[in-house]
Amino acid sequence: MRRKHTFKILIALSLLFVTTLAFGQEQAALEIVAPKGGGNAWVWGLTSMILFMIFLMINVFIRLKKLDESEPEKRLTFKEWWATIDAKFFTKAIPLEKEEEFILDHEYDGIRELDNSLPPWWKYGFYATIVVAFFYLLRFHVWKTGPNPEQEYNTEMRIAAAEIEAYRKSSNDMVDEKTVTMSDAAGIAAGKQIFNKQCFVCHGMNGEGGVGPNLTDDYWLHGGSINDVFKTLKYGVSDKGMPAWEKAFSPSEIKNIASYVKSLKGTKPANAKSPQGELFAENELAKVQVDTATKK
Repeated sequence: MRRKHTFKILIALSLLFVTTLAFGQEQAALEIVAPKGGGNAWVWGLTSMILFMIFLMINVFIRLKKLDESEPEKRLTFKEWWATIDAKFFTKAIPLEKEEEFILDHEYDGIRELDNSLPPWWKYGFYATIVVAFFYLLRFHVWKTGPNPEQEYNTEMRIAAAEIEAYRKSSNDMVDEKTVTMSDAAGIAAGKQIFNKQCFVCHGMNGEGGVGPNLTDDYWLHGGSINDVFKTLKYGVSDKGMPAWEKAFSPSEIKNIASYVKSLKGTKPANAKSPQGELFAENELAKVQVDTATKK
């Protein structure tokens, strides 16, 4: 008798504990990613549930203590014990010798219906959903400590935006000639170091030009935008002696070199080579101004 009641009680307490833990972990996670501040009604809710569990356990032990222990409990083998548990808590099927007492009076194509009870595990699961629904009602509609669908959506969007930003910061090597932008000061400094080791032979230490063109003026042979410079560095210009650097450097390194080259504009180094190529304007307004000045 004691074993039967203990098993039922343990199932009920386990379901209640899991529900309590799930609510607490979910709310804690939401407070971390989207802190709202203010009331702690959910804490009071969890405290109430824990106190209820303690009360229930005390009540259970008092009841168990009052059970009649005069009858010695029969020792069962594991197989017998499992068969008993299965019959009572998982299937609760009617014994074969008693089926005739529970056969319903209707028949379909020779098939008769047996009035078996629902499996206890199914009923306990259904009862658990009622408990969860009760606390759901309190949390979202009474205490209003849980996020509504719009708040959940906004939180998820903020998390996604943060993840995208982190991915972008760690994925510099995903850049190409279509998506490249100017590097920051640290990137330009890194590009300068590479330039001084690999590019000075043709373009001079200060970009003044030598075998290659001057990189400090407004004239470019293959386009002067950051995209054009990146493309020239990446694929090279074989007929002009410009090597392709895509196998020697990563996309992020090529971006840094291109950014350093762009930063050389207007530095006016000594012994600068004469302009080569076409005049390049950074934007349409500058281009109009240059065209106007040229016509004059």
